[in-house]
Parts: sequence; C-alpha cells; structure tokens
Amino acid sequence: MYEEDQAIVGAESWKQRTLVDLLEFRRLTRKDNPIFLFLGDGENITDRLSAEELHNRASLAGAHLARLLPSGARVILLFENGLDYIVAFFACLYAGHIPVSGIYPSAIGASERFSFILQDSGAQAVLGKRDTLTLFHLPDANAVKWIPLESALNAPRPIAPAALTSDSLALVQYTSGSTENPKGVCLSHRNICHNIHAQLISFQYQDDDTGLSWLPFTHDMGLVGAVLPALAAGNPFYFMAPDKFIEKPSRWLEAISRYDVTISGGPDFAYRYCARLSGEEISPRWDFSRWNIAFNGSENISPDTLEKFSAAFGPMGFKSAAFYPCYGLAENALLVTSGRKGHGVSLVSFDRLALSNGEAVVTGTDDADAVTVLASCGTAHEDQHVHIVDPELQVFLPEGRVGEIWIDSPSVSVGYLNNPLRNAQCFVIKDGTRYLRTQDFGFLHEGALFHVGRLSEKFAYDGNVYYTNDIAVSLSQAMDGALCVVAPPELPKRDLPCLMIETADDARIPALRQAMADTMKSYRIDRFAFYFMRKGFVIRTPSGKIRADLTLGNILAEPSSILASGDTHTPIATGMTQMI
Repeated sequence: MYEEDQAIVGAESWKQRTLVDLLEFRRLTRKDNPIFLFLGDGENITDRLSAEELHNRASLAGAHLARLLPSGARVILLFENGLDYIVAFFACLYAGHIPVSGIYPSAIGASERFSFILQDSGAQAVLGKRDTLTLFHLPDANAVKWIPLESALNAPRPIAPAALTSDSLALVQYTSGSTENPKGVCLSHRNICHNIHAQLISFQYQDDDTGLSWLPFTHDMGLVGAVLPALAAGNPFYFMAPDKFIEKPSRWLEAISRYDVTISGGPDFAYRYCARLSGEEISPRWDFSRWNIAFNGSENISPDTLEKFSAAFGPMGFKSAAFYPCYGLAENALLVTSGRKGHGVSLVSFDRLALSNGEAVVTGTDDADAVTVLASCGTAHEDQHVHIVDPELQVFLPEGRVGEIWIDSPSVSVGYLNNPLRNAQCFVIKDGTRYLRTQDFGFLHEGALFHVGRLSEKFAYDGNVYYTNDIAVSLSQAMDGALCVVAPPELPKRDLPCLMIETADDARIPALRQAMADTMKSYRIDRFAFYFMRKGFVIRTPSGKIRADLTLGNILAEPSSILASGDTHTPIATGMTQMI
C-alpha cells in the first residue's frame, strides 16, 4: 500500500525522515481525506481531521508558540484524548519545540503527576484547553507560560515548519510510573520513525485496514502505537477516550463492529472486561469477522482471558488467530517484539519450580500445580535485537535461561531527561554496541521472547525467585478469572508477599480461599498475607497497569473495602471462619 517515496516506510528512508516530513507526505497524498475520526461519546463520530487540516492548524498554533518561546523549549501537553492533542503535538514540532507527554488530566492522581513532571522536565510552557489549564494552574509556577490552544489557533499568520533532522528530539514521553516515579524518555525523530516503520511492517498493513484505539494519547501505546501509525498508514483510524471504554466496555466492541475495524487492541484487562459482559450488554448484530489483529500488550497475557474472550465472541466472527501478542516499552519508542499476523498467541507450559530457579523447561505434565503457562511475546522486527543477560555478571545467556531483557535497536531512546545516574544504569555500551537494559526479566524459547516479570516484581523466598505478576496470573486462573494483585515483600514495611483478590460475592470467599491456598502451595510459598476486597479499589496507571503498592495502601486506608483478610503467619484472620 505504500508509495515508492513513502515518508518513513522503506528499508532506509526512515533514517533520514522526521514526523514533520511524514505529515507533509500525507498532506500531499491524502489531502482532505479524513485520517483521524474521533468518537466523542464513544459511539458516534463527532470530529474529523485530515492531514491538510492538521497542517493548517499546527502551522497557526506553531506560529504562536514560536513567538512566545525560544527554540527547543519543552512544552507539556495537557489534553484528554481528542484531535486537539494531535494538533498541539505537531504545533510544537512546527515551532521547533519539544512536546512533553504523559499526563492524562482526568486520571486519578493527575494533579500530583503534573506537579512532578512540571518540575522534573523543566518545561517552559504548558499547552492545553483553557478550562483544563485553569484546573491545573499552579500559582507558584509563574516562570511557566500557560498557553491556551484556543489562543494559539488565533495566530494572525501560519509558520513554516522548523528545520529538523532525524536526530532532533521529537518527544519527551513520561513513563507510567507503575513501580516508581515517572521518568522522561527522550525520543528522537529517528527513534519514533523507525518504530512506526517496524509496526507497519509487523502488522502487515493493507489498503483496506482500519484502526480503532481507546488508549490514552498521553501514553506511548496511544501516541506512538496509534496516532502516529495512523498518519503513516493514511487510512481512516477511529479514536475514543479511555474513560468511554472503562464506563462501558461494550462501546469498544460496538465501534469495532460498526466501523469494520481490522486492527485494535489493548492490555489483557480490556479483553477480560469484555469477556465478562452480560447478555444484555452484547448485541447479536456484532460482526468481528474483519477484526484480524487484536493486539494484546502492556501487561502479561492470561490464557484464561484468551479462552473466555474467544468463547464469548467466536459466534460473532471473532477468530482466536487474530490475537496478536506484543512486548514493548517507552524506552524503545514502543514495539520490541510481536507475534505473526493470523497465528494467534503461542501458549507454552513450563515447569514452575524450574522457572523459580531461572530455567525455562518445557513440560507436558497434566499437573496444573506444577506448571506455569506463559504466552509468547513473539520475535523482534526490523533491525531490533533482543538478548537475555545475567544482570549481575552482564554476560549473555543461552535460550532457556531467565535473565534481564536487553535491546539493541534504532528505536532505543537517546536517554532519560535530566537523569544521568539512571542513564548510566539503563543504557550501556558493550563491545561497541549500545543496549537498553529494560529491567524486565524473561527468556528466549525457540527464538521467541517470553516475559516473566519486572525487576520491581521480583522477590526471593526460601531460595527461589518469584515474580508477583506470574503469581497473580496463576491465582486468577485458579479463581475463575478473578482480578488478583500481588505486592512483593518490602522490608521494613512488610516481610510477606500480600495477595489482594477482588470479589463482589461474599459467598465465594471460602472457595476462593481454598484456591488461593492451593495455588500458593504449588509455588511452595507458605507464608503470605491476603485480602479479599470489594470491586473499585484497584489503582491503575493511565495506561491500565496495576499499581500494587498503591492498591494495598488504598484498601488499608479504607477498611470498608476489605471483605476478609489475614495471613498464614499469625493466628488471627479478620472475617475468616478458619485459618488457611
């Protein structure tokens, strides 16, 4: 589908191009044809934007920004999902400024996150809708310019885009902060263009492909994984706000069916929410026969989720082969590995005890308590290479050994903003090659990457190594898909892993308790704390990642959220009829 002179799609062309070049190319080839279509109510098209209109608005707003700020200024974007965000992003690039992204205004904790990022980034300005700026304005931030987009769009004359190179900084993307303070990831045009190129190639975009995303534009999955590839592909792409999905998950499925969407996805929890829809929330008219890439990333894939989603929507044309696993992170612009189109998700059973000892041993046993089923994250694409490394010795490990995931790729970030210590830790040069140390742990099996957990999720117990997310997935599978969160021991605050299980039915607690005990026994963990909690108290980042530490703090601060609790270390269990 890509013309000979495509702006970034091609074996070499992405190396010399910028995102501004991409917009100019689409302006010439798609003109007034809408590319971005926004579902304001989560269901109906309320706004459209073509490449030509995007250029016109960005050049006006960019002129205003160029007049107010010195070249290279960092500008925080403060927008909900909407076409204004896209205009503001390109306005910054046109003016020669650097957009800073990572704050979703309506998200829980947005004010605190904004205050942190404003200080950490050293931003000289905040760009947003007037009403939003009013809500976030800090009286002691007088040195910062607060710029309403409405005013910027009223500039008397447009500006020609600033002269940029592929090595110019295109974005400071702040991480989710699921385990620590957010970090500002500095991405060049080269980083982002290469990653978009890798996405288009791995997804095998076609002329008739249509995308849909509800992921926040302020997150790498929403911006680098949806907005910018939509511009690169040039096909109509539908967007909605994340809160419209969370309020009513059926809106996502309704839109996929209504607009003949072929590419859409999200984290595992999105599919889990949809698999739980009641009969009244499911339309018999839905048709998912054109949905051929249902990507799944950002959190570990649950085999239980895949099975239940396929069972629920297979009768409406959904094919399990459409599931498309992805692994990525902001420090690599986004995508690192992915599956193969039309091949679904590869699930492999590994010996649970061997995994806890750092060895990935495939097993055919029928004993569910001795097995950990993991989903393949696929393979790397387009000059990206994944390595498994002993984090202490910094030696490369063979297939089947668990270690830290290292990446060398043209997509790897130029570094963290104003963080030389973390840069020295996470971006290393070995034998002349620059690597990103992801702080994720996994292994290679038959050439494919399997992710087992993050450094922050890793803990030792009786000589074995465990990952909280792996335990949470196993608990969920044993509890018929119940949402489970595991917080690792953290001395001196707590010396036991803490299990949090969400349930709306008190009567289920005895059965859930037994399943919990059996699962933990299979891991050979006999000391842990547990909380059965009401729905609505799990804390997530704007991208949907669970904050285990904040969730634990949340329920402890609100005793009414806890239906039953206790631990296997003391003789008292609150709300329990007997000890485990």
